[in-house]
This record gives sequence, C-alpha cells and structure tokens, in this order.
Amino acid sequence: MSNIHEIHKGLEEQEGRIIRQTIAEMEAAFNQHDADALDRHFSQDSTWINVIGEMLSGWEQINNAHQVVLKGPLLHAYAKYFIEKLVFLRQDVAIAHIRQYPATSKGELIEDGQGSLAIYVMVKNHTWLLAAGQNTLIQAHPKG
Repeated sequence: MSNIHEIHKGLEEQEGRIIRQTIAEMEAAFNQHDADALDRHFSQDSTWINVIGEMLSGWEQINNAHQVVLKGPLLHAYAKYFIEKLVFLRQDVAIAHIRQYPATSKGELIEDGQGSLAIYVMVKNHTWLLAAGQNTLIQAHPKG
C-alpha cells in the first residue's frame, strides 16, 4: 500500500512541477502582453471570470477579450504570480490558488498595489490546460 502511495505522491510532484511551469508561462505571457501566448494554456471550452466579474466562455471569446485588454488598459500592467495552494482532485484535475501582485516592468513588486486572487481549474489531456478560472481583486481592508 505504501508503495502505491509513494508512486501517487511522485506523480503529483511531477505533475505539480509541470503545472507550476505552465502558470509561470502564463505570467510571462501576461507581462509580455501576448494574448495568444497566454491563451494557449486555456482549453477550447474554458470559462474565465475576469476581475470585473465578466464571464467569458470558450477560447475564442477569452482570447478576443485578452487581445483588447492586454493591448489597451493593461498595456503597462505587470504582475508576479505566487501559487499559494495546488490540490489534485484526480490525476488529471488540479485546483491552483494564485496570488497575483502588481509589479514593475522589471518584475519588482509594487508595495501596497492592488492585487488579486485567482483560482485555476487545471485539466490534463496530453498537457495541462486551464478549464475554468476566476480572478478576484483583493479589496483593501479599512485601517483602524
């Protein structure tokens, strides 16, 4: 029994490294404002809820929205992604909780900048893809 557990644990570690690399590639694509490079990590039937609460369905709609915002309002926006939690529901389904912090174009964190918390539902079909996700702005807590 422990041998099976060790094999399963080893597979999760290996797949976790691949998912972390995928998310690092998504961060790089966001920071390069390259919608196609970002969206190559989305499944064709993915669903994405952006920070303004708009639900986008399907790769084409997500890509069209990213083409607009990455070349428009987010043209000078940069972020650093930190995976806070990665949980495997099955060998081919994982949930990633990601903190996204604003950064400079050189990758330095912007202190007190507004960040977000995202959840990615990742599925594996030959490669890991984002099947569903939501990105939520983190509201500042009142002081005092």
